[in-house]
Amino acid sequence: MTYRKEYVLGILSLMPLLAAGTYKGLGWLVTIIVVYVGIPVLIWSLVVDRLAFFVIWIIRHFRESSGHQYYFEKPVGPPSFSRRILRDFRVLLFVFVLSAIIVPQITDVTPANIAIVSNAFVYVAIFILAVPSSIHVLFWVLEDSGLRCHNPKRVTVTAPGAWMSNWLASVGSLGAFLTFAVSLGGSLDRAISLTTTLVASLLPSCILAPTFFYRRVEPGILAKVRESKTAMAMARLFSPPPGPSVPAYYPPSAPTPPRQTAKIT
Repeated sequence: MTYRKEYVLGILSLMPLLAAGTYKGLGWLVTIIVVYVGIPVLIWSLVVDRLAFFVIWIIRHFRESSGHQYYFEKPVGPPSFSRRILRDFRVLLFVFVLSAIIVPQITDVTPANIAIVSNAFVYVAIFILAVPSSIHVLFWVLEDSGLRCHNPKRVTVTAPGAWMSNWLASVGSLGAFLTFAVSLGGSLDRAISLTTTLVASLLPSCILAPTFFYRRVEPGILAKVRESKTAMAMARLFSPPPGPSVPAYYPPSAPTPPRQTAKIT
């Protein structure tokens, strides 16, 4: 199974939640799986393919003003495990920082209000994972589909939107802890404890939801994107940048010897 490592990490990260809620019964377990994993994957499956076709449509119709060339590379299979995990943690940081900014606007974040703040934080985080984080999933799909942007002036080839995904992750990594620690308004020990608990609560979603999407949903979207009329039109308009020429020391093929014909006497 291609995604065995992600499944193992996701299930291990889910264990503390399962252990904490064992006394609540099977219904609680089903609710956790549906809310934490099912809802994000469902929304991504309904939204991301439409966003991908919209982006390709924009590229096709505004190609002249952009000055760039777009084309589809030959598929090489799913991204590596390390690259997928890096994406998961980028989404975790993105979800965490936005939740830390939004929660103080809807409830009082005080040390005496930790239970309510924690529940609000988790609900807001699941919403952010399901809806705003679709932009991250869109970038994954565009990159995994083989869509590339060739800048003739800079002589660079990149995946569309890669810079924005990196920027969003950098914003989260710089401000995630400090934003929520300041909003908490309590001691540093409480801030660290609550932050650690919330990160542990959101980590299973940010690993399992993308993994299910990679395995169950993304292959169908990639096939539709690459076989769409818009993608075929792009293939006629643009061609991949020329690759490196064959080295001079590459041995040429031996000439075919002439055929021998028998004399008729």
